[in-house]
Amino acid sequence: MSKNLSCVSADDPRLSTLFRPFALKMEQQGLPPIVINTFKCYFNQFLYGAQGKLSERDIVPIAADELADYDQMNEFKAIGEKALRTTAVIKLNGGLGTSMGLESAKSLIPVKDGLSFLDLILLQAKTVRQHYGVDFPQIFMNSFKTHMDTMLEIGDFNNGVTGIDLAFLQHRYPKIMAQDHSPAFWPQNPELEWNPPGHGDIYTAMVTSGILDALLDKGYERVFISNSDNLGAIMNRRLLGYMVKHKLPFLMEVACRTDQDKKGGHLCRLKKNKQLALREVAQCPNNEIDSFQDINTYSFFNTNSIWIDLHVLRNVFVAHRMMPLDLIINPKTLDPRNSDSPRVFQLETAMGSAITNFLDAQAVIVPRKRFAPVKTTNDLLQVMSDCFVRTERNTIVPNPERTIPMPQISLDDDYYKKIDRFLARFPHNPPSLMDCSKLTIIGDVLFEADVRCVGEVRIINTASSQGVISAGSILQGEIILE
Repeated sequence: MSKNLSCVSADDPRLSTLFRPFALKMEQQGLPPIVINTFKCYFNQFLYGAQGKLSERDIVPIAADELADYDQMNEFKAIGEKALRTTAVIKLNGGLGTSMGLESAKSLIPVKDGLSFLDLILLQAKTVRQHYGVDFPQIFMNSFKTHMDTMLEIGDFNNGVTGIDLAFLQHRYPKIMAQDHSPAFWPQNPELEWNPPGHGDIYTAMVTSGILDALLDKGYERVFISNSDNLGAIMNRRLLGYMVKHKLPFLMEVACRTDQDKKGGHLCRLKKNKQLALREVAQCPNNEIDSFQDINTYSFFNTNSIWIDLHVLRNVFVAHRMMPLDLIINPKTLDPRNSDSPRVFQLETAMGSAITNFLDAQAVIVPRKRFAPVKTTNDLLQVMSDCFVRTERNTIVPNPERTIPMPQISLDDDYYKKIDRFLARFPHNPPSLMDCSKLTIIGDVLFEADVRCVGEVRIINTASSQGVISAGSILQGEIILE
């Protein structure tokens, strides 16, 4: 497990020689010394053979009775309500919508009732503030690529009397050339020489930005952190109350894995010290992929929503002079859109792997209503449809009237993968999917208003021109458009 490799070889002449151009490159970009030193530690692990892998021989699965259960936490609501005044919220907002053809903040994509992720996040914050009379700080961790778009869109939303900044910036790491382990060099687009360090950078960014000290100085004791594309993740009294009552330093929200989640990371426990840990797919040895995807053995995944005691966070960071996290080594091409560009390595970390550093950390099984992420246009169509509803708290949750699993959706990448092309093919409203178990679209198909899909639906357009599904149509089985 790479986290346990120290930087013992930091003074090795080979490391010093190879790392010096990285340090100079990072200094030139104004990155703080603590970020450079953290990258040096991960570079050291990378250089000395860390594969970022976590084998089954190092872990044991987690049983349900080892975890707290959200549904059994009603008694903690009153405690949580009192603690709202000393709790902040951070949304991870560094992602671009590149998988959907965007080069701007993913949180600006329209997702429900014409509202974007960002619109809904701000509405959620306003709703909770008004309902409980608490001006808790709503903070965004932006990347350099999402900061301007996000802050221009936020408008007059502010953190009021809290005096806490609305946003702070994630850092970035230099890409590493696979050929000789030198810093990436791409003069035709120097931005491509850098990669996001993963959301594990939040801990360092909270320190370097001053947000951590500002929150503690103003009496905030805890923070709730979640992804901006998870619209089910909102401030919650029972979870907060449970954390306060049991004086937990770290609480992770996990959900039960289904076949749709089997490729994502899972919760486990380290054999050596019995601490909770996460294993991401990038950390899984190639010969263990089948067991990694066994949802009966590894039954819980991290929703990437966590609750942290800020005092303990600072103590852990100070004790280690960084937040020790599992190293994830991502092999890529320097230009992700050009498969012929040079091979590089990206060093990244995940926020949730910090759970191992917090003694007495716990995980809680939460219902799916707290996990509604959107990664692709397939996900987006599902959330836009009547399979999900917008609540009075402006969360987006599975429609309680749907009693069967969510539909499997497969849209033709040529016509639906990019967000502008996707939206153009649903100009009025998405089709009703409440009674649909599977929707497959092959070819170019436009949907007019109020279309309904029932059971398994497979639409194939064999014509050279765009096919049209007429308004009010009820679709079932295979439909051939010629």
